Amino acid sequence: MAYATSAANDPNELLDKLRVFAQSNGWVVDGWRDRTVRVGKALSVHAGSVYATLLTELSGGDSSRPPPFVGVFGHTGYTANANADLQAEASAPVWANYVQGPYSAVHFFCRTAPQPYLHIVLETQAGTFKHFGTGRLVTAGAVSTGQYVYGSQWYYDPSYVNHPDDVRHAMAFDDSWANYVSATTRVRADFDGIAPRWHGVSDTGGDMRALYCGWRRRGAPINLLMEFGHSTLTGRAPGQPLWCSVPRGGDLNTDVGHPPDLRFIRLDSYAPGEELLLGSDRWKMFPVHRKNGPAGTPNSGVYGYAYRITE
Repeated sequence: MAYATSAANDPNELLDKLRVFAQSNGWVVDGWRDRTVRVGKALSVHAGSVYATLLTELSGGDSSRPPPFVGVFGHTGYTANANADLQAEASAPVWANYVQGPYSAVHFFCRTAPQPYLHIVLETQAGTFKHFGTGRLVTAGAVSTGQYVYGSQWYYDPSYVNHPDDVRHAMAFDDSWANYVSATTRVRADFDGIAPRWHGVSDTGGDMRALYCGWRRRGAPINLLMEFGHSTLTGRAPGQPLWCSVPRGGDLNTDVGHPPDLRFIRLDSYAPGEELLLGSDRWKMFPVHRKNGPAGTPNSGVYGYAYRITE
């Protein structure tokens, strides 16, 4: 596993830095080019059978979901063509919004085996973070695929920007209301004779493409961590795997796995970017967007993600 910090002035330079980092740590770069459909760049990479294309998009959106964007989609194999947005058996892309530079810091995490991944954390300004990436789940049961892609979109409408639990915020590995935003997490889990079968996060139980993660969802298993938080004796908070499941009909769900080296964690006792040592492992912790904050500013409360660094 590799970890590195870097700096970048804008989304295109960020993707170029990611290209160099990924290639130097075992990922194969299949393509690096200007996009022809939208203004931006496209980077196609793979490790083992995990193929992904990462994109920048410098325009679009609106005042509630402002540009620029960084996105990623998964696919099988790579075919060079004039439109870098098109690849075989691809998922729809997921996006992180308002990734304006220059960045205070960029954090890259990756490995190539046994479950490959590329995880990226942007500190767009001091104390404010965005997350996106791809990889393969630590799978449960008979799932033979398990690639995931994720982004993070905050809803910047003044009425909601300061409310960490509002469903208009579409966070990595959390359910969201599909009528507000497209999925920001997608997982491939083929079953019932359908392949490829990409599942997007949705609250719509009848949508067989739905994926349930739901750390903010009432009744979700890790909702207990939301409510109870860190230990009053040690000050530490447990890191919870971000379990994903897909609906199988009849109100039944099947667990398909969780992303490796990535956890949900409460940050009551931790500062953004702080490291936690657990045995030989180092975990680096970041807010979902921004830890707490005054009225009128983005506020993801004490919700956070922990990324493992083992070198």
